[in-house]
Amino acid sequence: MATLRVGAGRTEPGQGWKVYGSEGIYIDVDTSDAHFSGDPVYTTSLSSTGGTQLWAVGGSSVYDPGAQSFRVYLRWVDDGKRNGKQLTPETAEQYGYFINWIGVDTP
Repeated sequence: MATLRVGAGRTEPGQGWKVYGSEGIYIDVDTSDAHFSGDPVYTTSLSSTGGTQLWAVGGSSVYDPGAQSFRVYLRWVDDGKRNGKQLTPETAEQYGYFINWIGVDTP
């Protein structure tokens, strides 16, 4: 029977977000402190210090998962703009967006 390794963390509020085309933003989440050695399964959620994540979508979708990191893309629910305002890294900083994550690894 394999022993599971579980790790968890979160990104820094408002930090690390980058532009993704005209649609939104993304963040690469560093999970290296968990010392995973296999292919972990990640579960994520989007949170904010400003309580405004209601209109953002994508926070629970994991891309390019690996032992050291994964990526999350965000956009506004209405195709990239909310009240005429683009979702940008500056918006994520203003609202304090961050990703919570839990990873389960079977080394």
